[in-house]
Amino acid sequence: MLITIRQTQANGKNLFQVEREGTVLYRARTPWVDIQTPFQVENLRELTFTDADGNEVFHTAYNLVENAVHTATEYKFIFGATSKLGEYQVVGGDGTAYGSFCTQIDAPFTTQMTIDCGERAYACYARALGKIYVISVFDGARQIAQITKPLDVWDRLDIFYLHLDDGYGDLLPILSFFTIYVDAQKFNRPGQITVDAVEKNWSYSFDRNNERYDPDWIRRTFGQGEADRLNHLLETHPEKAPKDPVQAKRNRRLIIGIAVAVVLVLIVCAAALTLAWQLLLRPRDPLPPEEFTARMSEYGYTISQGIPSGVEGSWELCYEASGENHSLEYLVFPTEAAAEQFFAQTKALLEERQQGTYMQTNTNLINSQKYTLTSGGSYSVISRIDTTVILCAAPEQEKDTIKALLKELGY
Repeated sequence: MLITIRQTQANGKNLFQVEREGTVLYRARTPWVDIQTPFQVENLRELTFTDADGNEVFHTAYNLVENAVHTATEYKFIFGATSKLGEYQVVGGDGTAYGSFCTQIDAPFTTQMTIDCGERAYACYARALGKIYVISVFDGARQIAQITKPLDVWDRLDIFYLHLDDGYGDLLPILSFFTIYVDAQKFNRPGQITVDAVEKNWSYSFDRNNERYDPDWIRRTFGQGEADRLNHLLETHPEKAPKDPVQAKRNRRLIIGIAVAVVLVLIVCAAALTLAWQLLLRPRDPLPPEEFTARMSEYGYTISQGIPSGVEGSWELCYEASGENHSLEYLVFPTEAAAEQFFAQTKALLEERQQGTYMQTNTNLINSQKYTLTSGGSYSVISRIDTTVILCAAPEQEKDTIKALLKELGY
């Protein structure tokens, strides 16, 4: 069966409806504020799911303390344990607990979402494939559903297409609600108001579970006609609202005003940009391994030579400098291309774990790259110069210390 989960309002409130062949089965509402921002009151975090007449089917419950503990121990997967993030309990209208939704991390570069429902757990593997975002849902080793989302949107109105194996029709309500949860976690744009605007988005994911996606599953399960139908829906999205001549004229004036403002800003900044460009063309010098170990030892860190996680055989040398509350990894790669590939994979993994209110920086210079992410109480940084890479994940309170240290090292 094909189910459409369609967002019907994005300004002031986030409203959704679940449709089958044009008939509304369920409705849903998610917070217009960021549901991951710490210390918000419970009713601002709650996701609600009702039938077509407004009778409650599910709502979510969020345990602030428990999720704070999960966030603080996010990196315990390094030691072989499972990390859970963004866990929401699913509660029925009668107060009965039905299960939960969460993001699960079992190993480096390996993430999945999990639906706990009664005595069953369903693994959900997400993959970004350029213009679409796909979630493959499994019951054990068997795929039972696929959720497909086009990344282009009109007026921030998201849409999802849920293909569900007919033998699992009883899971339709919980899978539809899970889709609403995914939208709130990954595609919500908190507090924004947009009118008559289209967003063009591209995204690719780097995860060991990418192989879980079967591009032929819909054709094999529902037939070639259904696969063609989905392709047509994706090609014709986003759906645009009818044009209003008066509004179109106002939009043209607005665009002209913005263009004039941009030109003025560019003129003012031209001299500064010219000077900055000269500075950006200067290559940076990488820190040799022996100098890294010597300087980190002087700073009081314990130096060990080891094997980095998730890098396989592409590296040549790895040192870990361990401090009291954090550690830095220094890696040397055989080629600059190998170092660039590792940087891109690590950056993509960090971007997948953005939580709530976050701050990120991204710098690409002539022979160096740097990415930082402050999110969920953690500060992560990866910096590359030529064939060398330094990376660190630490509690947010260590942020100033890490920044000062990397500045001393030239990274």
